[in-house]
Amino acid sequence: CTDLIGCHDAIGAKLIEGAGFKAAFFSGFAFSASRLGMPDVGVATYSEMADAGRDVCNAVKIPVIGDGDTGYGGTLNVRRTVKGFARAGFAAVSIEDQCFPKRCAYASGVQV
Repeated sequence: CTDLIGCHDAIGAKLIEGAGFKAAFFSGFAFSASRLGMPDVGVATYSEMADAGRDVCNAVKIPVIGDGDTGYGGTLNVRRTVKGFARAGFAAVSIEDQCFPKRCAYASGVQV
């Protein structure tokens, strides 16, 4: 089995852990789609991701990587995102190299 799979909530993370995966990825794409019914275009906020991510991290013993999007703004926002995600319990954070505001990574016209 693969070592990492994505989730959008705490029950999904528990299912991933129960299936024997070694880690989970808390996906902004999956969160935006499942919770907001929106595409991954930067609509989900830092605080929504950190709050939901805290629940995900608390639900499992495996490490969870958080989707830090573009860091939610400039340099100070990236610093806040990384520190906040660490406090939420994430083992690591992924930061996209897109210009802010971001576009869906699967759409045309993405600028890095």
